[in-house]
Amino acid sequence: MLNALLCAFLFAAPGGEDRALEPPRPSSTVAAAPPADSVDVARLSPEEAAAFLAEMPDAVVVDVRTPAEVAASGRLAGALVLDVTAPNFDARALDALDLDRPLLVYCRSGTRAERAARRLAALGITRLANAGGLDALAAAGLSTEPYTP
Repeated sequence: MLNALLCAFLFAAPGGEDRALEPPRPSSTVAAAPPADSVDVARLSPEEAAAFLAEMPDAVVVDVRTPAEVAASGRLAGALVLDVTAPNFDARALDALDLDRPLLVYCRSGTRAERAARRLAALGITRLANAGGLDALAAAGLSTEPYTP
């Protein structure tokens, strides 16, 4: 079941067409995408997120909370911190992220992760999912680590 979900989410084009046979887009260009409020982003349960990371070790994990929040409570091991509330979020995301790798975004509860995922999708990043909140992900067995901004 999870493999089918992952394949559908990673290889289905926004309109549902199969894009697995299309050549990959160069990472230096970002394709036009629908407005952020019209994009559907997969929301994974903590268990699905853990399985996703186990099956996709090249995935980039992105914590979209403020640096102060991350410093106070830690982050998932190896997560990149990109504050979705920062005015330069879009530019920083495009500079920091490898568009050829799948992304898994999370925050405290999943609300800001949803907002961040929609913004990333609006930038043309299509291989991404919302993993929800840190506490639930840690309870599902994902490792955490301290963070110093």
